Amino acid sequence: MNDLKICILTIATNKYIHFVQNLYDTIDENFLNGNHIEGLLITNHEVDSSENIKVSTIDHEPWPMPTLKRYNYFMKEYDYISKFDYCFYFDVDMKVVSQIKEDEVVGDLVAVQHPYKINETPEQFSYERRSKSTAHISHQEGKHYYAGGFNGGSTKEFLKMSEKIANNVIADLNNGIVAVWHDESHMNRYLIDNPPSLSLTPSYCYAEEFWGTDYPYEPKIVALKKNHNELRS
Repeated sequence: MNDLKICILTIATNKYIHFVQNLYDTIDENFLNGNHIEGLLITNHEVDSSENIKVSTIDHEPWPMPTLKRYNYFMKEYDYISKFDYCFYFDVDMKVVSQIKEDEVVGDLVAVQHPYKINETPEQFSYERRSKSTAHISHQEGKHYYAGGFNGGSTKEFLKMSEKIANNVIADLNNGIVAVWHDESHMNRYLIDNPPSLSLTPSYCYAEEFWGTDYPYEPKIVALKKNHNELRS
């Protein structure tokens, strides 16, 4: 399955820009080696594009807009993303710590189960429960809670999801509502209606603080421990 054209999507506004190089280095070392990989970096910084990195400039908005609107940012780059066979979104403050092959993560629609939710029941999941939101999920729905930090799929299916979520985010904002976990809430709504073809374990969104504990999954993609308040200030 080598020689796939793959786009890596990430967003780095303000202080998050400092994570970019580490993420890219670990992707280059460990992620789907042997394929043609390019990156789309969405940022409010002046960053030079390169042969394999396209920079998409956005205005920085107060938290939580940089995460809430991520699928809206992807839609701005619809034509560029459409050139690829597959695309994968990574939170910028992650690193790939183990070799990841095509048979692990390549599928039509790929999502990863949230590392903190794996032992919760659906009733306990922090879905958006307010019926006013387009991300609303009733207590009778849902089997898994998916993390927003890593997801992807075929370009066709990923952009289909992006368009739906982007429209729902704007609809919510026009109604004066922000989903409880922002884009992640909207993604979970979409994945109930359109179940992922690959539902990955928390190995692919492994929290750094689990290292050295008896957490039952091995780290593949690690979400780095950081001071959210300091980074978002």
